Amino acid sequence: MTMPWDTADELTTALFHVRMRGAFYCWTEAAGTAAVEMPQIDHTLSFHIVDTGTAYLEVDGAEPLRLDPGMLALVPRGLGHRISCRPGGAVLGRADELPQTMIGDSFSVLRIGSPDVDPDLRLLCGVVAFESPAVEGMLEVLPPVVTAASEEYPVARALLPLLREEMVSPRPGGSAMATRLADLLVIETVRAWIARDGSATGGWLAAARDPQLGRVVAAVQRAPGHPWSLGALASTARMSRTSFAVRFTEVVGVAPMTFVSQWRMRVGRGLLLRGDTVGAVASELGYGSEAAFSRAFQRITGETPGSIRRSGR
Repeated sequence: MTMPWDTADELTTALFHVRMRGAFYCWTEAAGTAAVEMPQIDHTLSFHIVDTGTAYLEVDGAEPLRLDPGMLALVPRGLGHRISCRPGGAVLGRADELPQTMIGDSFSVLRIGSPDVDPDLRLLCGVVAFESPAVEGMLEVLPPVVTAASEEYPVARALLPLLREEMVSPRPGGSAMATRLADLLVIETVRAWIARDGSATGGWLAAARDPQLGRVVAAVQRAPGHPWSLGALASTARMSRTSFAVRFTEVVGVAPMTFVSQWRMRVGRGLLLRGDTVGAVASELGYGSEAAFSRAFQRITGETPGSIRRSGR
């Protein structure tokens, strides 16, 4: 019997991997013109949701981006940036180092400006990490900032008030609820960006949208440890080896087997962070020995499996 998920398109399969765990959330109220620095935190994604007022998001090398009420902005890949009420404002400091009121271990309230002055800006900010670092393959092809206006997207419009309520008035289980809502908001924002601008994007996300190459992307994601060869990948795409290799490289930007190796390392990183042994990860990903996996991992990532495993611990 054919199950519903057996007919899912490749992009749906890719978005299935966008699962996150909450790292830190901050409700911010600000008045004046000062800016706050959001530090670079590798392997995370930052998001900002404007409740009232207007915020300006600034990434080095780009013009300030205006965020009006109801807008959600994602900053992928842990890029450092600044948030302010006015563009070009003096930076008060890093958001994580400014005095703030802690409400639980992973939520704070940050107030900037005189307490006697009504805030010009209220927004919810968050830094999230991924349960599966494999999703970083998708974030690598996103622009430095991805935005969506909630009024244009029914899902975001419905979820924003729910997430805001969970963060401002925490209840038992609020952290789990907020994480699930953030998952959905991020996916909805990425879907909105794909529908609007995704056709011009390269990388594996473009391949996932292709009827033939998408089958390959989905197959590698589902079984990264399979003994893939160029012939097997071409057969999955239902193309000749030569035509497949040329087209895949043109669309994704790397050769097919390079893509397989890179994807294995992303998956391997997630398993190592989870605490799996290097030997177990090597076996899971189809390497004949721990040494062979370690060499490949260090060559592709620039880090050793042991250092990743210790950092997760």
